[in-house]
Formats: sequence, C-alpha cells, structure tokens
Amino acid sequence: MIMIYRLFILVFLSLSNQIWSQSSHELLMDGDKNYIQENYTTAEEFYRKAKDSDNSLKSNFNLGNAIYKQERFEEAIDHYQGAVNRAKNNEERSNAYFNLGNAYYNNQKIEESIEAYKNALKNNLNNKEAKYNLAAAKETMKMIKMQEQQQQQQQNSDQQNEENKDQDQQNNDQQQNSDQQNEENQQQDQQQNQQEEKKDSSIQNQSSSFDSSRLEKQQLDSTDAKKLLQIIQSEELKVQEKLRKFNSNRKKPKKDW
Repeated sequence: MIMIYRLFILVFLSLSNQIWSQSSHELLMDGDKNYIQENYTTAEEFYRKAKDSDNSLKSNFNLGNAIYKQERFEEAIDHYQGAVNRAKNNEERSNAYFNLGNAYYNNQKIEESIEAYKNALKNNLNNKEAKYNLAAAKETMKMIKMQEQQQQQQQNSDQQNEENKDQDQQNNDQQQNSDQQNEENQQQDQQQNQQEEKKDSSIQNQSSSFDSSRLEKQQLDSTDAKKLLQIIQSEELKVQEKLRKFNSNRKKPKKDW
C-alpha cells in the first residue's frame, strides 16, 4: 500500500531557528484542520496562501499532499520537488523524496519513483516505508517489462501470421493463375487437336475421292483402248486384203532373156 507522510504545524514548532509569520502559521493550521477532515480542496487553498506568504518546506510539502489526495499527481511532483530542495536535514529530505516517489509511481513513472525511493533511503536507511515501496516499485517494473515483452512477442507473432497469410494468399493466387493457364492450354490443345482431326479427315476424304475417280478413269481408258485396238486390227485386215487383191491382179513382168 502506497503511503505518504504528512507534516503538521506541531512538527515544525520543534525546529530550532524556524520563524513563521503569524499569517502563514495560521494558514497552515487551517490547512491542516481541513486536511485531517479530508477537505482536500479547502486545505489546498489554505496551503497555497501559506506558500504565497512563505515558500517554505512545509507549505510545499503539505500543498503537495493536498493535491496528491486529489490525484493530480503531475502537479504534486512539482511541489514535492520544491520540498526536497528546501529540506534542511536528511530526515526531512528522506520524507520529501518518499512522497515524491509516491507521486511518480501513481503518475505511471515507475523508473522515476524507484530513483526517488532510493534517494529516500540514502538520506534515511531506517525509512521502512521507503524500503517497502521501493520493493513494490521494482516488482511493478518487472511486471511492466514482462507485459511489454509479451506484447512485443504477440505483435511479432501477429505480424508473422499476417505475413504468412499474405504469402498464402499470394501462393493461392499463383496456383489459381497456374490452374487457369493450364486450363487455357488444355483448351487450346483440344482446339488444335480438333482442327488437326478435321484437317486429317478432310485430306482423307479428298484422297478417297481422288482414288475413286482415278480408278473409274482407268477403267474407262482400258475399255476405250480395247475398242481402239479392235478397230485398228479390223482396219489392218482390210488393208492386207486390199494389198493381197492388188498383188494378185498385177501382171507378171516378162523375163528379159
């Protein structure tokens, strides 16, 4: 549990050579009364007036306390620092550093609170509250670092998962493109095969038609040739018959003795 010290008028009445003006003294007393009654806003008003009258250790210290109770820790830090600077002995300085550490701690400045608690112990080794709060602040720092490491690991894991997701998406896109290209190639091959089959069929049909007409033509030529041969043979017989008759009708020549 974070604790804070309070300095009241009675504490400072025992300090030697400490002179308070009546107005500042009364203002501090009124501030202390309201502080004890937990009227921190009213106490702050009296402490501010006391500080304006006498910018002392007590006015800075107790004003810091009243503001701290209202959870305005950043502002309380300034007044506690002022108290540290106005401390006249180690005990006062230790108490001021202790409350300064509390303000740092509640303002989420853990490292600064650790240093303040250490300074409180340097000025007073018997400050048990400073020892306790220093240990608590160190433990808090360990937890913060562990959380930061876990968050960093989680961020790295999320980033890696996102990269893997992107890579998987790219692989899927590439596979889809490859499948689409293969399908297009198959379609082209199929179309080409169909065209080649049509071409072969056309050539085969043309070849079959040509051969049929050729055979028919050959048969026609053979028939004509046979008839032509018969005509030639008939004509030749006629010619030979004429020659035979011609030769038989010729007169034989006389012998020249």
